[in-house]
Amino acid sequence: MERAGKRKVPRSERGRLNVVPPWEIYAHRPPVDPSDLDKALANAWDLPAAVGFSEELISALDAYARTLLASGHAFNREDLQRVLARL
Repeated sequence: MERAGKRKVPRSERGRLNVVPPWEIYAHRPPVDPSDLDKALANAWDLPAAVGFSEELISALDAYARTLLASGHAFNREDLQRVLARL
């Protein structure tokens, strides 16, 4: 979420978002167009895959991240727990 948020913010607006935690920046911008989700999440799952996260877990996390970015909703721990409980 941090990487995707940073990719969405033009340099001219980064100053006013300095007080926002990096992983929440995306929620302070317009939602990501669905056609741009692959770009927004490029390489996001390389490290989890490298350290042994299962494909099923990475797929669930990717779907959750895409939903957040496309909707503009902020991360919610309870929502993520519900998503992961389905695995």
